Amino acid sequence: MSRATPAERATRRTEGERAWQLVRESGVKRRYVARALGISYGYLNQVTYGHAPLTPALRDRLAEYLGVPVAELFPR
Repeated sequence: MSRATPAERATRRTEGERAWQLVRESGVKRRYVARALGISYGYLNQVTYGHAPLTPALRDRLAEYLGVPVAELFPR
């Protein structure tokens, strides 16, 4: 697998910015969020900082966890 370019990483970082803000505001520790999403804490950190992609399945689980529509979290 090839490495992401700096532009791709920047896009990944900003893509979920609102979602991660909502997670922080919820006051739930990220370890518990990762567990609820069915991913490792390390992978959640990679996604948060743009080092791993936010997959469509993970978007769906995150929106469900936060109780908001996917389109609200990730407007295109």
